[in-house]
Amino acid sequence: MNHIIIQSVPPGDFEDISIHMPDWQARFLKLIQDEKLIKYNVNRMPNLSKEIEDELSERGYRDLILDSDKNRHFLATKTTSN
Repeated sequence: MNHIIIQSVPPGDFEDISIHMPDWQARFLKLIQDEKLIKYNVNRMPNLSKEIEDELSERGYRDLILDSDKNRHFLATKTTSN
């Protein structure tokens, strides 16, 4: 998965995901499979599992990291972010 530093929050309706949500892993995988825009904060999601990382890579997601707040990550495919 490509990691890209961005200067501002990208446009779009991003789904928030956190390990504090019930069934967060299944929800995360479903969002990826549906190629949804996803956002998370590293403080609430410190590490992504190998299964999630593999699925993100397979689907062509990019990790957009906000330059002014490196804890804020936005996940989008080229098709969902254009």
